Amino acid sequence: MLGCTTKASEWLQRVAAWQASGLRAGEFCVGRDYSAKTLQWWSSRLRHGRVAPTARGEAVRLARVVRSAVAVPPMATSIVIEVGGARVEVRPGVDRAALQVVLEVLSAARIGGAR
Repeated sequence: MLGCTTKASEWLQRVAAWQASGLRAGEFCVGRDYSAKTLQWWSSRLRHGRVAPTARGEAVRLARVVRSAVAVPPMATSIVIEVGGARVEVRPGVDRAALQVVLEVLSAARIGGAR
């Protein structure tokens, strides 16, 4: 598992360096020991949060879940999502496409801030 963590953190640094360079993936990868396709794959994987938090070097935060004996209507509550220092309250009936865009922007800002 440690090898996976190290690999993901290395890719996080590589993707950040590529994005900061302003070069196309193929140009950036010239003379490096990885391909443009692999760089783009990792960029997508990191952007969409498909890497475990510990692989990005973050602490794992756990939440205690307590089930209520009283049934709560499923549409009566909202949830709060924290990404970095940002908090997003998601209410019933949210526009899923808009929420996805907000979360992608926040994730990209976190990856970009880790340079």
